[in-house]
Amino acid sequence: MNLIFERRRSAGGRVVREIEIADLGKIALVRSVDCIGAMCPRPQLLTMKVLGEVRPGDVIEVMSDNPSAVEGFPALAQALNCEYLKTVRETDYWRMYLRKS
Repeated sequence: MNLIFERRRSAGGRVVREIEIADLGKIALVRSVDCIGAMCPRPQLLTMKVLGEVRPGDVIEVMSDNPSAVEGFPALAQALNCEYLKTVRETDYWRMYLRKS
């Protein structure tokens, strides 16, 4: 799926993971939200909670195996005034990337 992962620690002590996504290049993630196995609206609620905890410009990753939740993320990002970056399909789940505005 053209994802490359590296782990690093920023100067502020926050652990981030750098990934490379096709068409987007390198992106530093500050949080990953594991919603695998969660039914709607839990993935959306967890995402809203995490977005409330990160700084503007930060990118988060949301993992979900719920097709309904995945379909709704672009609209959720727009409603939360976030930038929807991309959805990447893995074997059994999806990874969605959002940037807080």
